[in-house]
Formats: sequence, C-alpha cells, structure tokens
Amino acid sequence: KRRRQDPALVTGNVKFQVSLPSGRCEDVWVASSGTVCDLKVAAQEALGQPFLTLTADGCLLNPWESLQAAGLEDGDCIAAVAQQPKVAATKSAFAVWCVGGYRVLTWGDPDTGGDSNA
Repeated sequence: KRRRQDPALVTGNVKFQVSLPSGRCEDVWVASSGTVCDLKVAAQEALGQPFLTLTADGCLLNPWESLQAAGLEDGDCIAAVAQQPKVAATKSAFAVWCVGGYRVLTWGDPDTGGDSNA
C-alpha cells in the first residue's frame, strides 16, 4: 500500500485553515501554484462536505483564479459555506446546479435536456 506524503513536507505547498459556519475547521494544503478550485476540492475532501463555496474577507472566491490572483497567502483563514444543489428534471433528463459552482451537470436524453455541451 502506498503511503501518502505529508503535505506539510512538500516544497511549494501552502496551508490554509478552512472553517464551516458550525465552527468545524481543517488545515488544508495545496500547491502554491494552484487555483482556488484546487483549494475548494481539497477543502471538500478534508471536511467531507461537497458543494462548498469559499470566501475570504467576506468576498466570494472565483474558483478559476490562481491563489496568487485571489490574494491568498500561506496561513490565511478561509470560510467555507455549504451550498445545496439545485436539481431539475424532465421525463428523461436531469440537471444539477450549485450556487457558486459556475457549472451545470446534465445527464440523460440529449433531446430532452440531457446534453450540456452547447
């Protein structure tokens, strides 16, 4: 079985403290060259909570920005807000959208809304 390397020992990683409104908090490590989306994925895994929106200093973070462009630095505290996904359906297709998620996932019959490639 392969052992995971301690993220604190990986050169170029930065640490963020991510907390939920409940007070639950986890340290999250990501590459300093990463994006807010990388941080979001790491936070979702660490907190066991999907559909997170991240904020810093009261502002929503754009998942497509680099950590540097978002003004995030090693040791920053990030607030995570769990969002409820929105689901829509037709007779043979489904769509899921989460506020702050910047995308819609669809599946099912393309003729009734199951294709989001447009």
